[in-house]
Amino acid sequence: MDLLERLNPYRRILILSMDVGISALVYCLSFMILGSGRIPAEVWPILGSGLAVMVPVRLVVFNFSGLYRGIMKYASIDDLKNIFRAVALGSMLFIFVLLLLRGLHVPHFADFPEWVLLIDWTLNIIFIGGSRFMVRALRSYRPTALPEAARVLIVGAGDAGESILREIHFNPRSQFEVVGLLDDDPSKLHKQIHGVLVLGSTGDLGDMFSSYDVDQVFIAVPNAPAELIRRIVEQCRRHNVTFRKLPAVRDLIDGRVSISQLREVQLEDLLGRDAVKLDLLSIGRFITGRTVLVTGAAGSIGSELCRQVLTFQPARLICFDHNENGLYALMQEFAARPDRSLIEPVVGSIVEQGRVEWLFRFHQPAVVFHAAAHKHVPMMERNRDEAVRNNVQGTRLLAEAAHRHGVEKFVMISTDKAVNPSSTMGVCKRVAELLVRELDARSDTQFMTVRFGNVLGSAGSVVPLFKSQIRAGGPITITHPNIERYFMTIFEAVQLVIQAAALGQGGEIFVLDMGSPMKIIDMARNLITLSGLQEGVDIDIEIVGLRQGEKMTEELWVTGEQLLPTPHPKISVAVPEHEADSGQLNSHLEELLSLVDSGRDQEIVKQLRTIVPTYTPVAGDNRRF
Repeated sequence: MDLLERLNPYRRILILSMDVGISALVYCLSFMILGSGRIPAEVWPILGSGLAVMVPVRLVVFNFSGLYRGIMKYASIDDLKNIFRAVALGSMLFIFVLLLLRGLHVPHFADFPEWVLLIDWTLNIIFIGGSRFMVRALRSYRPTALPEAARVLIVGAGDAGESILREIHFNPRSQFEVVGLLDDDPSKLHKQIHGVLVLGSTGDLGDMFSSYDVDQVFIAVPNAPAELIRRIVEQCRRHNVTFRKLPAVRDLIDGRVSISQLREVQLEDLLGRDAVKLDLLSIGRFITGRTVLVTGAAGSIGSELCRQVLTFQPARLICFDHNENGLYALMQEFAARPDRSLIEPVVGSIVEQGRVEWLFRFHQPAVVFHAAAHKHVPMMERNRDEAVRNNVQGTRLLAEAAHRHGVEKFVMISTDKAVNPSSTMGVCKRVAELLVRELDARSDTQFMTVRFGNVLGSAGSVVPLFKSQIRAGGPITITHPNIERYFMTIFEAVQLVIQAAALGQGGEIFVLDMGSPMKIIDMARNLITLSGLQEGVDIDIEIVGLRQGEKMTEELWVTGEQLLPTPHPKISVAVPEHEADSGQLNSHLEELLSLVDSGRDQEIVKQLRTIVPTYTPVAGDNRRF
């Protein structure tokens, strides 16, 4: 414990006394400067009289100026501004008292040299400000790097990089030693920040590892493009160097950057997705103050829908799901929210007509987000009747209840697997798209569909599976080396779902911009790297063959659909070439639903192909899930 810490109870008195003492010395020094290094005998009475006034003036002004709210070891430009204001105010008060005493003809003040005031004001700022920064320098001084300190290279010589460097540099107990910075701005090359050199650009990263014996890389670029992160991760992987990065700007509280906010690079960072800009006004118009129902609320998409809907202040949020445990976990998450009284969990299934009818009659939702669905492709290949019951019949029951009870908007979540489907799950979602669109044509309710591809990290998706396989020591199983999928984060997908719902007038099938498809094998390799492991050394990748119903690539719009833009650049509308015949569709639906629980899988497939002619079942290994 240092001296200042031991004297902490008397800190304010101690520092105030020190500042007034500095002011007294500075005052005397000002007379010496004005006298070219000496104070003539005839000036001493003037100096003494002024000192008797200056000390109490400075004491009062400093005490009430807010100078002592800051912590000296964190002295900053803001503290210097406070010192400037306090000294200026003290000087002005001193001048006022001086003029008053002159007017009263008090001895010695009539001959007071005005130039002393200017010198005194300047030196006070220099000496008092310097004392603050001297304490900071002494408290943060490290004569040598700690022997166990990790040697760090910071990528990014901007504000974020400077903040992290400053935190490391001025913390005497820091476990890091910054060896240099990298930045792609050529104007920063060979410049210094806090005495640390900008060594080169990110293209020089590989050379820096051996030249400077780097242990860790900090990526201090909050909105770093995915391509940059991929290059850094690949270089770090090759040289067995660990790496961390700052989150995106929207995740940084108040825009302040701290070393504690550095986190491991995640798979989402490698996707290269730009932040979504929302039309908050249009979203607020259809959610704020209304009762919103989310089906499948305990699932990955449903739960994120609940979180984001709550930010728009609905009158009530009804969370409907048959998964009691999942719904309980969601309520536990919301328990600390100030608006928790607006949230109503309801346990039930979308295929139970009585429960669905009660749900709409009792809660009278104005907006429905329908996210409940069976989504696992291989599982539904072995349970076709259940896929039809849940994804088709359940959607129909919900949609018709919404129509009867005057719901304003009904938004169904669909999937790219519904496009030219090859699986039972996909074709059932396509049938659901058709029936929702057909119902919109004869209802005052605005029915619409939002179609998108895979979301990272959703329950049962490939990413959690790969992570589990990595934890188990491998191998990671890939169905085919060339299989690829569209991916986006759950957060982004739900943002765009809500935005699409705000845009919708009824009957639309909205298609989200998924970017470029990503090879699953590349995703597996990225996850291995991000886990600090090496393919073929720590973890193997095994090709096991396509599963039943699985396609090599997915599509986002049906053959014959025309994709039209909307006011939002990441949302399009798929317009069909021909509208389905309403009477014929309903007739085929009745026949399809009559086959549920019949055990006649081939007849179910035949009827699905009748409704969706582009449905082409794909054979594969039906023993794996």
